[in-house]
Amino acid sequence: MLKTFSLQGRLARLRYFLFSVAVIAIAAAAVFVLTRLLTLVGTRQAFSIVQGLIALTYVLAIIASLCLMVRRLHDFDQSGWWTASVLVLHLVYGHYEAVGSLTATILMGIFLLAVHLAIILTPGSKNPNRFGEVPGSAGAPA
Repeated sequence: MLKTFSLQGRLARLRYFLFSVAVIAIAAAAVFVLTRLLTLVGTRQAFSIVQGLIALTYVLAIIASLCLMVRRLHDFDQSGWWTASVLVLHLVYGHYEAVGSLTATILMGIFLLAVHLAIILTPGSKNPNRFGEVPGSAGAPA
């Protein structure tokens, strides 16, 4: 069983991709249901609670995604701290999007896509490394 919020061990390419898609799908479904609830709530307090649940969903999805990325980086023997640089890139992208700079938003989006594709497509170490056994091998945790 995958430990989604774990920062220990390694995560192979296919599992990383599939679990990332699963995190996004679950978060999207939860946000969809919660936004439908916003139309049903009658009181201001209930409205605030639903908005808080939506924010919590986003926070949990971001944390899960970052944890998965740390384990994926470990698979090709890189420090999980590189995940912080990807987070900063996302924040910069969000800034450019918020201020309405179309050219900078597009360029940052292309750069982020390249970074994420590199993380997904870079093969893992074929041998055990400082972060653990090869994922899927007899001695490695799933």
